[in-house]
Amino acid sequence: MSDLIGENNKVSAISKDADSLLDEFDLAPSSIDDSLFNIPVLTSLPSLESILHEQDPRFDNISVSSSIQNQNLQQDNENSINILNDLYSSQPSSASFDSLLDIHTKPLDNYILKIHNQQQDATSTDESFVEIPKHKQINHGSLLKICELPTISNQLSLCIERTNYGHPTTIDILIYRLVAIGTTKSVVLLFEYQTQTLKHCLNTDLSNGAVSALNFNSDATRLLVGYARGRIQMYDCSNGKLLRNISNDIHGSDTAILNIKFTHDPTIAVFSDSGGSVYVLQFTRHLKRGYQSKCLFSGSRGEVCTIEPLLFYHQQDLLTTDTNEKLEQHPLKSMYIVALATFTKVFLLALKSQNNVKILRVQHLAGSNTTLPILKWQFIIVKVSDKINCINPILAAVRDKQCTFIQIQHVRDDEVHITQLKQITVDYNIKSFCWLNARTFVLFDMFERAHVIDQRSEEQLECLSLSYCELIYNTIFFKSLATGGNVSSALALAGQNACYQTLISNQGSIFLLGTHTLYEIHLRDWSERIDFYIENGKNQYDQALELAYSMLVGKAKGLTGLPIDPIKRRQCISDRMVSLLQAYLKFSLNQECPQSGNIDLLKQHYRNILPRSIDYCLLIDRLDLLFGLIYDIFSQDSIAHGIYLQCLEPYILKNRFDSISPMVLKDFINYYIDHNYLYQLEQCLNRLDVSSLDIDQIIQITRKHELYMTLLHIYSEGFKDFTTILKEIIEKLEDDFAQHNGTGFSTKMTVIGNQALVFIQTTLVGEIYPFGGRLSSEMAHFGRNQIVDFLSYLHPRRTGGLLYNNLRALLHFNTRDFFNLLTMAFDNDEFLNDIDIIKRRAFCDILLRVMVDDVQFSSHQISILFNFLSRQLAKAGQQHIFVQGMLFEQW
Repeated sequence: MSDLIGENNKVSAISKDADSLLDEFDLAPSSIDDSLFNIPVLTSLPSLESILHEQDPRFDNISVSSSIQNQNLQQDNENSINILNDLYSSQPSSASFDSLLDIHTKPLDNYILKIHNQQQDATSTDESFVEIPKHKQINHGSLLKICELPTISNQLSLCIERTNYGHPTTIDILIYRLVAIGTTKSVVLLFEYQTQTLKHCLNTDLSNGAVSALNFNSDATRLLVGYARGRIQMYDCSNGKLLRNISNDIHGSDTAILNIKFTHDPTIAVFSDSGGSVYVLQFTRHLKRGYQSKCLFSGSRGEVCTIEPLLFYHQQDLLTTDTNEKLEQHPLKSMYIVALATFTKVFLLALKSQNNVKILRVQHLAGSNTTLPILKWQFIIVKVSDKINCINPILAAVRDKQCTFIQIQHVRDDEVHITQLKQITVDYNIKSFCWLNARTFVLFDMFERAHVIDQRSEEQLECLSLSYCELIYNTIFFKSLATGGNVSSALALAGQNACYQTLISNQGSIFLLGTHTLYEIHLRDWSERIDFYIENGKNQYDQALELAYSMLVGKAKGLTGLPIDPIKRRQCISDRMVSLLQAYLKFSLNQECPQSGNIDLLKQHYRNILPRSIDYCLLIDRLDLLFGLIYDIFSQDSIAHGIYLQCLEPYILKNRFDSISPMVLKDFINYYIDHNYLYQLEQCLNRLDVSSLDIDQIIQITRKHELYMTLLHIYSEGFKDFTTILKEIIEKLEDDFAQHNGTGFSTKMTVIGNQALVFIQTTLVGEIYPFGGRLSSEMAHFGRNQIVDFLSYLHPRRTGGLLYNNLRALLHFNTRDFFNLLTMAFDNDEFLNDIDIIKRRAFCDILLRVMVDDVQFSSHQISILFNFLSRQLAKAGQQHIFVQGMLFEQW
């Protein structure tokens, strides 16, 4: 309380100083500088008539009461006579009519509705203003989760420190099954993936040199090991037994094994050596295990740096059993497709195309001489029709700063169609490439940073530095140091950044071999990405909610773990957002809520929390949460309760929801009435669904406070009654006109009268009052005829009264606006179809009788009538000189 008193004292002091400053600046009229205030110099003084007719752009579209209008129009009798004489002598044109009446072509784009909009702007209050949050997702959160495999890493460190197994050099992993790590001392350590326990230690002759390449077959029963001195061995993974010991005489002498890969067939493998040649190994088993070797590509035609056979393993990211079955039966499987990459070209080969090797495509590959080519396969699902999907392989060919994506489609037999889908260029040199799934991949640059890229949009989703992992490189094998360095200078230079065997991917996970540690990198589950913002005391609920929202609307990329079905997918995210929103409210109202200070701080705190809470409830379509739990929480405090009700207003005005629970609506109405926010209340009620309102309560309140816009809306929408409230308004206009002795209307009745004009206009053109939308054809027909019959009503309201008093009252209220809306209605084709020509002619005849017989209408008003009638007759192609003459004579 003392803080508040202190604030009030400060305000008083400031006010006092401001008053004294104003006294000091009491300027005399002669001290105003015309140039300083941009006051124009007048060459001649304007006449009173020109001033009266000058239009101010600020009030160009504002209606004036008929008293002011008539008062000004009386000065124009002489001008009106001239206009009428001109019209009598020649047929009126639409241009002259439009210039006189200021008619617009669009049915709802006229100054009557602009009056309504200006009133809305003028009566909005700062206190009730709440800004709706804008959703601008600027990042996708943390996508990559980097975890150390601790047990394997500890055992690896022990082997280095306490044994002579040497340091790690290569790795291969078949996820969920086995992990193999080769060392500098010809040793292979075989671990169980799930338990991370050491299964076998595969020792061999040290004369083979360091392990330079490893590869499991598809079911992890066999392991191929290549060595720095050219030897290849095959092990049985179940018992660690050596099955085949392949001498180095099957390939070029004094060369290291750089790559060795099983195909999808466990009896066929391919490997390349440091001489740049590629060989096919076929394993046989007759009396004993044997093998056959054949050179596939000679290094003399260009050194092959990497090889990648197309494998047809079950793909985890293809998700369904059906698609994996299609993968097993894929027609390309019989062709044994292998991709080879030299420094300048990519070769796509079919090892068994009609039992011969066939070159399917040669793709140019350019880049810096310090970078190596990279090849990676990935399957994508292509939707052929609503019920048919096909699975096609995509090859990513990468070098330097460019990624090229090539798709292979099976046509028939051994015929394929190969297309280049796209090329992506980045601004850094690429060291390695790994697929995470068909939509997301990771590029590793020369500074050991991981860039997560969305394949479709080419947007970088995240960038992380991995330099702390101490990645091991395969440089010694590309320089073939174990065999005397018998390699080309190009291979030795580019080999400085070789990490083919230490940075690998399998089934959506990336494995990185460090000097003492093995790391696994994978995409976070969608829920983990949300938790990243709130775990470990971060409490960044606003960012967590925004990320969840971007997932809900499909803007977030790199998502995993969500159902394929869009309904189930949305339900999962919505449920998560509900729990997240509850945690956000609990945290904001307990830990972040101001405990002391000015009351305005508390109000602002609530205004920061509530719009976001309301917005997310609407986004996930949980009005039960908004009007249930959240309402109960904020109803416990009077200040919070009031701000809760104020925060509903902008969402109602933006048509974000059109129904409110009865209890909340009752509090909302009472709060706005108590604070005299009657106009805002009326605007909100007009946007709510009539069927959700307590009609008796709303009618009682709106009649009490004369909220006729809402009454017109409820009666026309709820009761299908277009005339009852109009009748009440016209009676009030007549009474008000009489109270002012026929000279005008009060400000209040001017506003209500304008609302009646807008209602008549929207109904005649088939729109829903007051904020647009089309009436049904049946209701539009009914409403138009009710309005025309109401305006054409003959009998006086009182004994001895004038005839056609409904029409007469509106003409007296504002002649120009009334004829504007009539013109727009008569130009509307639907109106012309609903109101037959006999009724239209009768209505025009009534207009003529009412205005000509009433001496209270000025000559200018009658000229407006004449223009309207002439326009209708001209549209019908008729010459009614008699009508013009009669008008002129009577006038």
